[in-house]
Amino acid sequence: MTSQDMLSVGALDLACVLSAAMMYRSWRRRHTRPPLVAGALMLILAALATVLVLVGVPRGTIVGPTFILALAVILYTGRYERRDATTPADKPKS
Repeated sequence: MTSQDMLSVGALDLACVLSAAMMYRSWRRRHTRPPLVAGALMLILAALATVLVLVGVPRGTIVGPTFILALAVILYTGRYERRDATTPADKPKS
């Protein structure tokens, strides 16, 4: 494993941990499940990518797609929360 591999996986891990921390903060404010699930998924993605690179899978095959998947999870969570916030939970009965 080269230092370039370590640097790229370290950057991915840092990005995933920071996004998981932001999701945890969002969960603490709203107490909804999507940020908590997204934060856990971020940590799982970071751990899985690190293990795969340590095992010997080329970093180009792992880091790029994992980062894209992590971004997709964050974007979906934000969209899901926004949609959930705009729909009223309990409508008044007419």
